[in-house]
Amino acid sequence: MKIYIVVPAYNEGKRIGKVLKELKAQRLPVIVVDDGSKDNTYKEALKSKYLVLKHRINLGKGAAMKTGAMAAFKLGADAVIFMDSDGQHKVEDLPNFTKALNTKTDIVFGSRNLGLKMPFVRFAGNKVASVFVNILFGIYVSDLVCGFRAITKKAFTKIMWESTGYGVETEMVIRTAKSGLMHCEVPVKTVYYDQYKGVSIMDAFDILFSVLRWRIKL
Repeated sequence: MKIYIVVPAYNEGKRIGKVLKELKAQRLPVIVVDDGSKDNTYKEALKSKYLVLKHRINLGKGAAMKTGAMAAFKLGADAVIFMDSDGQHKVEDLPNFTKALNTKTDIVFGSRNLGLKMPFVRFAGNKVASVFVNILFGIYVSDLVCGFRAITKKAFTKIMWESTGYGVETEMVIRTAKSGLMHCEVPVKTVYYDQYKGVSIMDAFDILFSVLRWRIKL
């Protein structure tokens, strides 16, 4: 199975270099998608010699993930693993995903050991959201918003998400349930460099509204 790593990035010039350097040891093809960064993310990513794509403006994480996945599949990938560019996802966890993909699993969700280092508000919100999605769609993923995940080409064509922002992780879970795709969870390490980064309160409300919309639409 040919597996690509897709790394969406936005204003991560200070950290992306280290992440891409660590990925070299994995010997997997990598595609970086600079989502309209205003700092030196693009230049730092180019130093890695990996394929680096760039959005001229910031379109959102979901859009960057889609751009990277589509590029990987056009290049012959059978599956892609999504990793964040800020160092919160550890390269040593990649074998957990590759092993799961090689057992014919369609989608693999990373699951952090929540509660150890995650700020309480995020921990509680994540768990409530997981239960809420389970009630509405019949699928339980313990770490609903973890961006460390993998998807096969077949699954990508079936769950083509519409979310351009942070709602992409939740939409992927919901569409997985609707499509009846084989999925599993694998453990990943919990690392936080910035407890205020990521999904904001406004983002959370937008995702909640989208969940209700998907319940009617899908």
